[in-house]
Amino acid sequence: MNRLSFLLVLLLVQVPGIAQDNYMQVTEALQKAFDAQNPEDGLTYLNTVGKQIEQANDSLKLEFFIAKGVAHGQLGNADSSFFFLNQAQLIAEQTSNDLLLIKVYNTRGLVLMGINKYEDALNVFQKGLAIGENKTEPRYLQAVRKILGNSGGIFYQLEHYEGALRHTSRALDISEQLNDSSGIAYNNLRLALTYQAMDSLEECVDHLTVSNKLLRSLQDTTTMLYVENTLGLVYGKQNQYNNSLTHYKTALRLASLIKNQEEIMHTKVFIARTLLKLNQLNEAQTLAQDIVAEAEKNGMANHKESAYDILYNISLSRGQWQSALNFRNKSIDVKDSIANVEVKSRIAELETKYETEKKEAEIMRLSLENELNTANLARSRNANIAMAIGGSLTLAIIIVYFTQRHKKQQAEKEAQELQIEALKKRFMELHASPAELAVALEFHELNSKLNTKLTEREFEALKLSLEGKTNSEIADLLFISVSTVKFHLRNTYSKMGVGNRKEAFQLMLKTS
Repeated sequence: MNRLSFLLVLLLVQVPGIAQDNYMQVTEALQKAFDAQNPEDGLTYLNTVGKQIEQANDSLKLEFFIAKGVAHGQLGNADSSFFFLNQAQLIAEQTSNDLLLIKVYNTRGLVLMGINKYEDALNVFQKGLAIGENKTEPRYLQAVRKILGNSGGIFYQLEHYEGALRHTSRALDISEQLNDSSGIAYNNLRLALTYQAMDSLEECVDHLTVSNKLLRSLQDTTTMLYVENTLGLVYGKQNQYNNSLTHYKTALRLASLIKNQEEIMHTKVFIARTLLKLNQLNEAQTLAQDIVAEAEKNGMANHKESAYDILYNISLSRGQWQSALNFRNKSIDVKDSIANVEVKSRIAELETKYETEKKEAEIMRLSLENELNTANLARSRNANIAMAIGGSLTLAIIIVYFTQRHKKQQAEKEAQELQIEALKKRFMELHASPAELAVALEFHELNSKLNTKLTEREFEALKLSLEGKTNSEIADLLFISVSTVKFHLRNTYSKMGVGNRKEAFQLMLKTS
């Protein structure tokens, strides 16, 4: 009895000790993952406590799953990131942990940004902002500040610079209210990027100066990389190519330090272009050839296309026409291959959808047959005959109804298409040919008739749409994603006070 009591006491002492030890190991791994500059290192730390996390409380599990989602998102593993974020969201909702739920939405939005699903990302960010609305606690303000800053980043990607400035300025105000040095640094950088894209270079430099000073004190290598790249762009726009080259080389060193392959390749392309501007052709050629080799190895087709374009311009500068033609053709081939991959992906998606619908229809047919057979066994012959007659009449009525409905819908669709073609024909008659549309649709003239002016990119998207181009064709011509094309056209229709392309045609006819 005494021995049993002793073992029981020993067990009761050991269990809390083991739990405490697990807690310490997990929290230590989380802190190391948070501090890691390289997400691969972060995952390594987290994976070491994979077994311990099973015994952890919900709060610790939540932090762990978010950390895993962040790391996979930074590495571009969207599916893995969503897997862990889904687990985190489930725990956050079950435990009513609003603060960490906001963090989950913020991380999910960032991953969606990484795969160019900007509208989905904005919707997710909006959910996070709704949770944090009217909350004044510093920790909630901090979470809202991050989402506002990232939302500004999306508007920047979509070239909606007014939206970018609006959201980022709100984020900066909160950062200054909290006296948050990192938030002040990051949001000044975001504002600098936006002003740089708007060619407001003085404002850009002002915000970069504030950001760079704070980032050095924070020793944030990753963000300093973006500052240096932006300075390279600014000086390049001012034709100060030596200064531009200096900052790009600093950016390359920082990108190599954190092993960010995408940023390494991105920066090398800009260095090669700057060397070309400085007429340092040999150095530019060597670097461009290295980019081609690395891009082939890592499957980075966009950078490969850029490198061939640089080699083409180098050959032109040297008067090597045959070599220039060869590089030009290679650049076009890579661009076409990128487009083909996108087309094949769309076809595969349609085929999958078709097969799924076909299987669902077959399942429905078999289910109906089974139900009919069961009913037939339970009824007499006369009842079956009566049911068959009734079913046939019902089926006939349904067939007639849906046939007439289909014909009506088809007729309406054809009428709408004819109306659009008529509008298009009338529009083209007024403007000679689609080739002259760019002349007829004067950017400033159109803007003078609108309450809210279009941006140049919105105008370009509208012009191509009115010429009959599809969203995919517009995306290829403007070198943007289909999602971005849809975003620009929606903004354009909203500013014009119309709902679709047909109404845009009608408005243009009235204003011609």
